[in-house]
Amino acid sequence: MRAAGPLGRLVRVRRQTDPARPPRLEGAGKDANALILLRRTAFPDFSADEVELSDEAVTALTTWAAESGLGQRPEDVKAVTARRKLALDRLRAQGLTVRRVTLRPEWRLAIGLGNKDNAHEIGITLHGSYGWPVIPGSTLKGVTAQWVWDHIRPTTPEEIARYVRVFGAPLPEERAAGVAEQPETARGRVRFLDAFASGVPVTVTVDVLTPHVKPYYDRTADEQTAAQAPPPAEHHQPVPVRFLTVSAGRFDAALVGDTPDETEQAARWLVEAVNELGVGAKTSAGYGYLAGEEKA
Repeated sequence: MRAAGPLGRLVRVRRQTDPARPPRLEGAGKDANALILLRRTAFPDFSADEVELSDEAVTALTTWAAESGLGQRPEDVKAVTARRKLALDRLRAQGLTVRRVTLRPEWRLAIGLGNKDNAHEIGITLHGSYGWPVIPGSTLKGVTAQWVWDHIRPTTPEEIARYVRVFGAPLPEERAAGVAEQPETARGRVRFLDAFASGVPVTVTVDVLTPHVKPYYDRTADEQTAAQAPPPAEHHQPVPVRFLTVSAGRFDAALVGDTPDETEQAARWLVEAVNELGVGAKTSAGYGYLAGEEKA
C-alpha cells in the first residue's frame, strides 16, 4: 500500500505473510524526519464505499516510530545537545542567568496527544526542525505557574508582584478573579525553553488505549452531534487505539532569566511542579510525572 502524494514514490506499507506480525513501513530509514513523515503521509483505503484511512498504516507508522525513536540518531542528538550548551553559554556571556533542569519520566510521558495535525491523527509533540520528541517550554511554564498559584497561593501585593516578575501579566481569568488589584501588563523575566533529549535519544514506546464505547465518545466530542450520541453500552465493539509515548531517557530543560534570584526560584518551582502535577495528557492514569534535578 503506497502513501498518497509525493512521498508515495518512496514510502509504502507492506503486509506481512504471517498475520501475527504487524505491517511494516518501507522506504523510510531509521533517521527519517518523523515530523515530515507523520504530517505528509496518508494511506487511504479505496476498497470501501467511502474512502477511509488504513488502520494498518497507523500500526506501521507507530511501529516505525518506536523502533527508530522517531528518527533520533545518537550522533545527531549529541551534536544538538552541544549546540544548545554553546547557545546557553553565549546567553550567560551577555549577562543573563541560565539554569538547567534535567527531567526524567518516572513512567510514561504523553506530550501533545491532542495534536492531531496529521492524517492518521497520531498525536505527539515533535520539534519543528529535527522531528524529535520535545517538551515545549510553554508546557513547562504553564504547569509551573499553575503549581505556584495552587501551592504558594500568592495573595499579598508583594507575592503577586514576585509571581508577575517570573511569569508575566495579565493573569489568566480564573486567577485574576481572586486578586483585588490587577497587576499591569508585563513580560515575565524568566524564559522557559523547550526541553530536548539530554545527550542521548529518549525511548519511544507504543501504548494502546481501548475505548469500549467509541460511538458514544465520537459523537460527544463534537457539540453539533452530541445530542444524537448513542448511549454508552457494553454491546459496542472495543476499538484499540495506538498512541506514542516517551518511556525512558532524560530531557534537558533550560531557564533563562534577567536576575539570578528569580531564575533560581523558577527552577526550584519547576522541579516541584513536574513531579506533583505532571505534564501532558493522561496524568490521572499515571502518565507525565517527571523527576527533576537542577544542574549548574
